[in-house]
Amino acid sequence: MKIEVTGAEEAKAAVAAVAAAIADKPALHARIAKGARPVVSNWLLDRDGKAKRKPGWPRSGYWGHAAESASGEADAEAAWVIIRKEGVGLHLRGGTVKSRRPGGKLAIPLRAELAGVNPREKFADRADAFVLKSKGRGPEGRAFLAYRENGALRLAYLLLSSVTLGADPTVLPPDDRLAEAARRACASYIRSAARKSGAGGLRA
Repeated sequence: MKIEVTGAEEAKAAVAAVAAAIADKPALHARIAKGARPVVSNWLLDRDGKAKRKPGWPRSGYWGHAAESASGEADAEAAWVIIRKEGVGLHLRGGTVKSRRPGGKLAIPLRAELAGVNPREKFADRADAFVLKSKGRGPEGRAFLAYRENGALRLAYLLLSSVTLGADPTVLPPDDRLAEAARRACASYIRSAARKSGAGGLRA
């Protein structure tokens, strides 16, 4: 008794389906972007949990917000993970931050309760605060935004012309993690294309 086993046509259909799927660059890149986005978001969330902070100061949540702002996008040319949180690129590549107002100062909070609070919010009435200059480092010393509380002098913010950050490549996950995410996304994409062709036994 001879039993004929077929499957060549199914295999051809699967190969054709996979070839067509790979040729569909926007769809392939979209799958890669979808797979890479969680890698970046989880990396940033982990960074948020490890961020150093002064004892008693609240967690800024900056990197958590950066994680939430990440999205996977793609077109026929490439796949990307875009992080829309302002400042992430500066942390990655380094650079100097200055006030957006000509001649303005950056206000660095010196008290835990002022973390994340704009000086304009804290001192809605400008008469409630004043600039205090001290003799010290540099030709002009240091400048602070200060106020009085029950007769006591309180320093609220350190005023700086600029702040320089060094480059930090650990802001983003290592290249090998992103490459692995892309490889898995491609494999999943190919398996899905093969299944849709009706040749479920073919594995990519």
